[in-house]
Amino acid sequence: MEYVRVCDVYGAGFFYIPGTETCLRISGMVRYQINWDENDDGWKKFARAEVNFDARSETEYGTLGAFIKLRGDSNHAGYAPNAAAPYATVAGPLPAPGVNDGDALSLGVGSSVGLQQAIISLGGLSMGLSDTLYDAGLSGEFDNGGGDRVHFISYTFAAGNGVTATLALEEADTNYDYTPNVVGKVGIAQGWGSADLWAAYDATAEEFALKAIVKANLTDRLWAEAIATYESGINFYSTDPFNVTGSGIPSTIRFGSEWSIGGLIGYKFTPKLKASIGAQYYDNVGHDFVSAFAGGDVNFLSAGLTVDYEIVENFNTKLAVNYGKLDTPAGNEDNWSGFIRFQRDF
Repeated sequence: MEYVRVCDVYGAGFFYIPGTETCLRISGMVRYQINWDENDDGWKKFARAEVNFDARSETEYGTLGAFIKLRGDSNHAGYAPNAAAPYATVAGPLPAPGVNDGDALSLGVGSSVGLQQAIISLGGLSMGLSDTLYDAGLSGEFDNGGGDRVHFISYTFAAGNGVTATLALEEADTNYDYTPNVVGKVGIAQGWGSADLWAAYDATAEEFALKAIVKANLTDRLWAEAIATYESGINFYSTDPFNVTGSGIPSTIRFGSEWSIGGLIGYKFTPKLKASIGAQYYDNVGHDFVSAFAGGDVNFLSAGLTVDYEIVENFNTKLAVNYGKLDTPAGNEDNWSGFIRFQRDF
Protein backbone atom coordinates (compact mmCIF):
# COMPACT_ATOMS: atom_id res chain seq x y z
CA MET A 1 0.00 0.00 0.00
CA GLU A 2 1.35 3.42 -0.98
CA TYR A 3 0.57 6.18 1.47
CA VAL A 4 0.08 9.82 0.50
CA ARG A 5 3.28 11.75 1.15
CA VAL A 6 3.41 15.34 2.33
CA CYS A 7 5.07 17.76 -0.13
CA ASP A 8 6.63 20.69 1.73
CA VAL A 9 8.49 22.16 -1.26
CA TYR A 10 5.73 24.68 -2.11
CA GLY A 11 4.30 25.37 1.33
CA ALA A 12 1.54 23.95 3.52
CA GLY A 13 -1.25 21.81 2.12
CA PHE A 14 0.59 20.14 -0.77
CA PHE A 15 0.89 16.36 -1.11
CA TYR A 16 2.44 14.09 -3.71
CA ILE A 17 0.02 12.50 -6.16
CA PRO A 18 0.65 8.77 -5.58
CA GLY A 19 3.08 7.30 -8.09
CA THR A 20 4.34 10.70 -9.29
CA GLU A 21 6.63 13.56 -8.29
CA THR A 22 3.82 16.08 -8.82
CA CYS A 23 2.59 17.98 -5.78
CA LEU A 24 -1.09 18.89 -5.47
CA ARG A 25 -2.98 21.25 -3.19
CA ILE A 26 -6.78 21.42 -2.96
CA SER A 27 -8.23 24.58 -1.44
CA GLY A 28 -11.30 26.76 -1.69
CA MET A 29 -13.93 28.73 0.14
CA VAL A 30 -17.65 28.96 0.87
CA ARG A 31 -19.22 32.43 1.17
CA TYR A 32 -22.65 33.58 2.31
CA GLN A 33 -23.55 37.24 1.93
CA ILE A 34 -26.56 39.38 2.80
CA ASN A 35 -26.79 42.59 0.74
CA TRP A 36 -28.76 45.75 1.43
CA ASP A 37 -29.48 48.82 -0.70
CA GLU A 38 -31.67 51.76 0.28
CA ASN A 39 -33.48 51.56 -3.07
CA ASP A 40 -34.36 47.87 -2.66
CA ASP A 41 -37.60 46.45 -1.31
CA GLY A 42 -35.94 43.65 0.67
CA TRP A 43 -32.79 41.72 1.42
CA LYS A 44 -30.65 40.24 -1.33
CA LYS A 45 -28.93 36.99 -0.34
CA PHE A 46 -25.93 35.58 -2.19
CA ALA A 47 -23.86 32.40 -1.92
CA ARG A 48 -20.58 31.51 -3.61
CA ALA A 49 -18.33 28.46 -3.51
CA GLU A 50 -14.88 27.98 -5.02
CA VAL A 51 -12.62 24.95 -5.37
CA ASN A 52 -8.97 25.33 -6.40
CA PHE A 53 -6.59 22.68 -7.72
CA ASP A 54 -2.90 23.66 -7.71
CA ALA A 55 -0.44 21.13 -9.22
CA ARG A 56 3.34 21.71 -9.34
CA SER A 57 6.51 19.84 -10.18
CA GLU A 58 10.14 20.75 -10.87
CA THR A 59 11.76 20.65 -14.32
CA GLU A 60 15.05 21.81 -15.86
CA TYR A 61 13.20 24.98 -16.98
CA GLY A 62 11.71 25.80 -13.59
CA THR A 63 8.47 24.95 -11.82
CA LEU A 64 5.77 23.42 -14.02
CA GLY A 65 2.35 24.38 -12.71
CA ALA A 66 -1.34 23.96 -13.45
CA PHE A 67 -4.04 25.90 -11.61
CA ILE A 68 -7.81 25.41 -11.86
CA LYS A 69 -10.48 27.47 -10.10
CA LEU A 70 -14.12 26.38 -10.28
CA ARG A 71 -16.74 28.86 -9.03
CA GLY A 72 -20.44 28.52 -8.33
CA ASP A 73 -22.80 31.43 -7.59
CA SER A 74 -26.41 31.51 -6.50
CA ASN A 75 -29.04 33.45 -8.45
CA HIS A 76 -32.78 34.01 -8.26
CA ALA A 77 -35.31 32.86 -10.85
CA GLY A 78 -37.32 36.05 -10.51
CA TYR A 79 -40.14 37.48 -12.59
CA ALA A 80 -39.41 40.02 -15.33
CA PRO A 81 -42.48 42.07 -16.33
CA ASN A 82 -43.47 41.70 -20.01
CA ALA A 83 -41.14 38.71 -20.42
CA ALA A 84 -42.32 35.37 -21.77
CA ALA A 85 -40.63 33.53 -18.89
CA PRO A 86 -38.97 34.38 -15.57
CA TYR A 87 -35.57 35.97 -16.04
CA ALA A 88 -32.76 34.55 -13.93
CA THR A 89 -31.27 37.81 -12.64
CA VAL A 90 -34.54 39.51 -11.61
CA ALA A 91 -35.39 38.49 -8.07
CA GLY A 92 -39.05 39.52 -7.83
CA PRO A 93 -41.79 36.96 -7.14
CA LEU A 94 -44.44 36.13 -9.73
CA PRO A 95 -47.56 38.32 -9.24
CA ALA A 96 -50.49 36.00 -8.50
CA PRO A 97 -53.58 37.97 -7.39
CA GLY A 98 -56.10 35.79 -5.61
CA VAL A 99 -53.91 32.69 -5.48
CA ASN A 100 -52.92 33.26 -1.86
CA ASP A 101 -53.12 35.92 0.83
CA GLY A 102 -49.84 37.45 -0.34
CA ASP A 103 -50.94 37.61 -4.01
CA ALA A 104 -47.47 36.38 -5.09
CA LEU A 105 -45.53 33.16 -5.73
CA SER A 106 -41.82 32.81 -4.98
CA LEU A 107 -39.86 31.23 -7.83
CA GLY A 108 -36.94 29.85 -5.83
CA VAL A 109 -33.18 30.06 -6.03
CA GLY A 110 -30.96 28.75 -8.81
CA SER A 111 -27.22 28.61 -9.34
CA SER A 112 -24.52 28.75 -11.99
CA VAL A 113 -21.16 26.97 -12.01
CA GLY A 114 -18.29 27.85 -14.28
CA LEU A 115 -14.57 27.75 -14.96
CA GLN A 116 -13.07 30.85 -13.36
CA GLN A 117 -9.38 30.17 -13.97
CA ALA A 118 -7.33 27.61 -15.96
CA ILE A 119 -3.61 28.38 -16.00
CA ILE A 120 -0.52 26.52 -17.21
CA SER A 121 2.84 27.88 -16.05
CA LEU A 122 6.49 27.01 -16.57
CA GLY A 123 9.02 29.20 -14.83
CA GLY A 124 7.99 32.79 -15.56
CA LEU A 125 5.77 31.85 -18.51
CA SER A 126 1.99 31.51 -17.96
CA MET A 127 -0.99 30.99 -20.27
CA GLY A 128 -4.69 30.19 -20.11
CA LEU A 129 -7.81 31.82 -18.69
CA SER A 130 -7.70 34.20 -15.73
CA ASP A 131 -8.35 37.73 -14.54
CA THR A 132 -6.52 40.30 -16.63
CA LEU A 133 -3.12 41.39 -15.39
CA TYR A 134 -4.67 44.87 -15.10
CA ASP A 135 -7.22 43.70 -12.50
CA ALA A 136 -6.26 45.32 -9.18
CA GLY A 137 -7.67 47.85 -6.75
CA LEU A 138 -7.65 48.88 -3.11
CA SER A 139 -8.48 46.45 -0.32
CA GLY A 140 -11.85 48.09 0.42
CA GLU A 141 -15.26 47.26 -1.06
CA PHE A 142 -15.98 50.69 -2.59
CA ASP A 143 -13.23 51.04 -5.21
CA ASN A 144 -12.66 49.79 -8.74
CA GLY A 145 -9.48 49.53 -10.78
CA GLY A 146 -10.82 48.05 -14.04
CA GLY A 147 -10.42 44.75 -15.83
CA ASP A 148 -12.13 41.36 -16.18
CA ARG A 149 -11.32 37.79 -17.29
CA VAL A 150 -9.32 37.10 -20.46
CA HIS A 151 -7.38 34.47 -22.37
CA PHE A 152 -3.72 35.35 -21.96
CA ILE A 153 -0.04 34.54 -22.43
CA SER A 154 2.33 36.32 -20.04
CA TYR A 155 5.91 36.32 -18.83
CA THR A 156 7.09 37.54 -15.42
CA PHE A 157 10.70 38.51 -14.74
CA ALA A 158 11.81 38.61 -11.10
CA ALA A 159 14.75 41.00 -10.79
CA GLY A 160 15.33 40.40 -7.08
CA ASN A 161 14.76 42.52 -3.97
CA GLY A 162 11.00 42.31 -4.57
CA VAL A 163 11.14 43.89 -8.05
CA THR A 164 9.10 42.19 -10.79
CA ALA A 165 8.01 43.00 -14.34
CA THR A 166 5.25 41.25 -16.30
CA LEU A 167 4.18 41.54 -19.93
CA ALA A 168 0.90 39.95 -21.06
CA LEU A 169 -0.83 39.46 -24.40
CA GLU A 170 -4.56 39.23 -23.68
CA GLU A 171 -7.65 38.37 -25.71
CA ALA A 172 -11.10 39.50 -24.57
CA ASP A 173 -12.86 38.80 -27.89
CA THR A 174 -13.50 35.69 -30.00
CA ASN A 175 -12.94 35.52 -33.76
CA TYR A 176 -12.64 39.30 -34.10
CA ASP A 177 -9.07 39.91 -35.26
CA TYR A 178 -5.48 38.71 -34.76
CA THR A 179 -4.26 41.64 -32.68
CA PRO A 180 -4.09 41.01 -28.92
CA ASN A 181 -4.39 43.53 -26.15
CA VAL A 182 -1.06 44.35 -24.50
CA VAL A 183 -0.72 44.82 -20.73
CA GLY A 184 2.43 45.56 -18.75
CA LYS A 185 3.09 45.77 -15.03
CA VAL A 186 6.16 46.72 -12.99
CA GLY A 187 6.20 46.56 -9.22
CA ILE A 188 8.17 46.38 -6.03
CA ALA A 189 7.14 44.69 -2.77
CA GLN A 190 9.23 45.00 0.39
CA GLY A 191 8.75 45.30 4.13
CA TRP A 192 7.54 48.89 3.89
CA GLY A 193 4.73 47.96 1.47
CA SER A 194 4.43 47.86 -2.31
CA ALA A 195 4.16 50.04 -5.42
CA ASP A 196 2.82 48.91 -8.80
CA LEU A 197 2.32 50.57 -12.18
CA TRP A 198 0.16 49.18 -15.02
CA ALA A 199 -0.28 50.15 -18.67
CA ALA A 200 -2.85 48.51 -20.96
CA TYR A 201 -3.73 48.91 -24.63
CA ASP A 202 -7.12 47.67 -25.88
CA ALA A 203 -6.60 46.77 -29.55
CA THR A 204 -10.35 46.45 -30.16
CA ALA A 205 -11.28 49.86 -28.71
CA GLU A 206 -7.94 51.39 -29.82
CA GLU A 207 -7.69 53.08 -26.42
CA PHE A 208 -5.26 52.78 -23.50
CA ALA A 209 -5.41 52.85 -19.70
CA LEU A 210 -2.86 53.59 -16.95
CA LYS A 211 -2.97 52.79 -13.25
CA ALA A 212 -0.76 53.13 -10.17
CA ILE A 213 -1.33 51.64 -6.70
CA VAL A 214 0.82 52.23 -3.61
CA LYS A 215 0.39 50.43 -0.29
CA ALA A 216 2.37 51.48 2.78
CA ASN A 217 2.75 49.78 6.17
CA LEU A 218 2.94 52.86 8.38
CA THR A 219 3.25 50.82 11.59
CA ASP A 220 2.72 47.16 12.47
CA ARG A 221 -1.01 47.99 12.80
CA LEU A 222 -1.66 51.02 10.59
CA TRP A 223 -1.58 50.90 6.79
CA ALA A 224 -2.53 53.20 3.91
CA GLU A 225 -3.27 52.68 0.21
CA ALA A 226 -3.68 54.99 -2.80
CA ILE A 227 -4.84 54.48 -6.40
CA ALA A 228 -4.78 56.69 -9.51
CA THR A 229 -6.07 55.82 -12.99
CA TYR A 230 -6.24 57.43 -16.43
CA GLU A 231 -8.04 56.32 -19.62
CA SER A 232 -7.91 57.71 -23.15
CA GLY A 233 -11.49 56.49 -23.76
CA ILE A 234 -14.00 53.75 -22.92
CA ASN A 235 -12.29 50.37 -23.23
CA PHE A 236 -12.06 46.89 -21.74
CA TYR A 237 -9.71 48.12 -19.00
CA SER A 238 -11.93 51.05 -18.00
CA THR A 239 -12.89 51.55 -14.39
CA ASP A 240 -16.41 50.59 -13.36
CA PRO A 241 -17.63 53.40 -11.07
CA PHE A 242 -21.08 51.89 -10.51
CA ASN A 243 -19.78 48.30 -10.22
CA VAL A 244 -22.04 47.29 -13.09
CA THR A 245 -20.10 44.10 -13.80
CA GLY A 246 -20.41 43.13 -10.14
CA SER A 247 -24.15 43.00 -10.73
CA GLY A 248 -23.75 40.36 -13.42
CA ILE A 249 -23.97 42.68 -16.46
CA PRO A 250 -21.27 42.02 -19.10
CA SER A 251 -18.10 44.08 -18.80
CA THR A 252 -18.63 45.52 -22.29
CA ILE A 253 -20.76 48.28 -20.76
CA ARG A 254 -18.15 49.59 -18.33
CA PHE A 255 -18.65 53.35 -18.28
CA GLY A 256 -15.08 54.19 -17.34
CA SER A 257 -13.84 57.62 -16.30
CA GLU A 258 -11.19 59.89 -17.76
CA TRP A 259 -9.29 59.78 -14.49
CA SER A 260 -9.84 58.69 -10.92
CA ILE A 261 -8.02 58.97 -7.61
CA GLY A 262 -8.66 57.25 -4.32
CA GLY A 263 -7.23 56.32 -0.97
CA LEU A 264 -7.78 54.10 2.03
CA ILE A 265 -6.48 53.89 5.58
CA GLY A 266 -6.79 50.83 7.78
CA TYR A 267 -6.00 49.75 11.33
CA LYS A 268 -5.53 46.35 12.98
CA PHE A 269 -7.08 46.63 16.43
CA THR A 270 -6.26 43.04 17.39
CA PRO A 271 -4.89 40.01 15.51
CA LYS A 272 -8.54 39.15 14.74
CA LEU A 273 -10.13 42.58 14.18
CA LYS A 274 -9.30 45.22 11.57
CA ALA A 275 -11.16 48.07 9.87
CA SER A 276 -10.60 50.44 6.96
CA ILE A 277 -12.20 53.54 5.48
CA GLY A 278 -11.62 55.12 2.09
CA ALA A 279 -12.98 56.86 -0.99
CA GLN A 280 -12.45 57.08 -4.76
CA TYR A 281 -13.42 59.95 -7.07
CA TYR A 282 -14.17 59.39 -10.78
CA ASP A 283 -14.00 62.35 -13.18
CA ASN A 284 -15.84 62.52 -16.53
CA VAL A 285 -17.63 59.17 -16.18
CA GLY A 286 -18.34 57.66 -19.59
CA HIS A 287 -16.00 60.15 -21.26
CA ASP A 288 -17.45 62.24 -24.11
CA PHE A 289 -19.98 59.52 -24.96
CA VAL A 290 -21.93 60.08 -21.71
CA SER A 291 -21.28 63.82 -21.36
CA ALA A 292 -22.82 64.41 -24.81
CA PHE A 293 -26.12 62.93 -23.60
CA ALA A 294 -25.92 64.47 -20.12
CA GLY A 295 -25.15 67.97 -21.33
CA GLY A 296 -21.83 68.08 -19.49
CA ASP A 297 -19.41 66.03 -17.42
CA VAL A 298 -20.74 63.34 -15.08
CA ASN A 299 -18.69 62.66 -11.94
CA PHE A 300 -19.00 60.02 -9.25
CA LEU A 301 -17.76 59.67 -5.66
CA SER A 302 -17.72 56.35 -3.83
CA ALA A 303 -16.76 55.85 -0.19
CA GLY A 304 -16.82 52.90 2.11
CA LEU A 305 -16.15 51.45 5.56
CA THR A 306 -15.22 47.81 6.15
CA VAL A 307 -14.83 45.85 9.37
CA ASP A 308 -13.22 42.40 9.23
CA TYR A 309 -13.29 39.92 12.10
CA GLU A 310 -11.79 36.43 12.30
CA ILE A 311 -14.31 34.36 14.27
CA VAL A 312 -12.00 31.34 14.35
CA GLU A 313 -9.13 30.30 12.10
CA ASN A 314 -10.31 30.14 8.45
CA PHE A 315 -13.78 31.50 9.30
CA ASN A 316 -14.19 35.25 8.84
CA THR A 317 -16.93 37.84 8.67
CA LYS A 318 -16.92 41.22 6.93
CA LEU A 319 -19.26 44.19 7.36
CA ALA A 320 -19.24 46.79 4.57
CA VAL A 321 -21.10 50.11 4.37
CA ASN A 322 -20.78 52.01 1.07
CA TYR A 323 -21.88 55.45 -0.09
CA GLY A 324 -22.12 56.72 -3.66
CA LYS A 325 -22.85 60.21 -5.02
CA LEU A 326 -23.54 60.91 -8.70
CA ASP A 327 -22.98 64.48 -9.91
CA THR A 328 -24.64 65.38 -13.24
CA PRO A 329 -25.60 68.65 -14.97
CA ALA A 330 -29.23 67.80 -14.15
CA GLY A 331 -28.54 67.39 -10.42
CA ASN A 332 -27.07 65.09 -7.80
CA GLU A 333 -28.14 61.67 -6.54
CA ASP A 334 -26.72 59.61 -3.70
CA ASN A 335 -27.16 56.10 -2.38
CA TRP A 336 -26.29 53.95 0.64
CA SER A 337 -25.66 50.21 0.44
CA GLY A 338 -23.79 47.48 2.26
CA PHE A 339 -23.50 43.83 3.15
CA ILE A 340 -22.47 41.36 5.81
CA ARG A 341 -20.40 38.42 4.61
CA PHE A 342 -19.43 35.12 6.18
CA GLN A 343 -16.61 33.12 4.59
CA ARG A 344 -15.07 29.76 5.40
CA ASP A 345 -11.71 29.11 3.72
CA PHE A 346 -10.02 25.74 3.46
